[in-house]
Amino acid sequence: MSDRFISMDEVIDRVSFSKTHIYRKIADGTFPRPVPLGLHKVAFLEREINDWVAGRLDARERGEGAEARRTHARKLASRLSNTGEDGSPA
Repeated sequence: MSDRFISMDEVIDRVSFSKTHIYRKIADGTFPRPVPLGLHKVAFLEREINDWVAGRLDARERGEGAEARRTHARKLASRLSNTGEDGSPA
């Protein structure tokens, strides 16, 4: 299989992240790095993006991050139940 370059716009469409969020994930090492093609142009290897998507699907099947999401949801629900409709303390 040959590698194909895809644009940032195509990556954004595929993963539904903003450009800023993609660059944050690249900086923290959790997203494939782009390939510089010119002074103001980068692209990504399609294979690496496909592998990243497949990895996220595998993580979902393993339940990765599920407990953290439940904890966050509980904290949010608790905070909302302790405030009035206008956001002030109940």
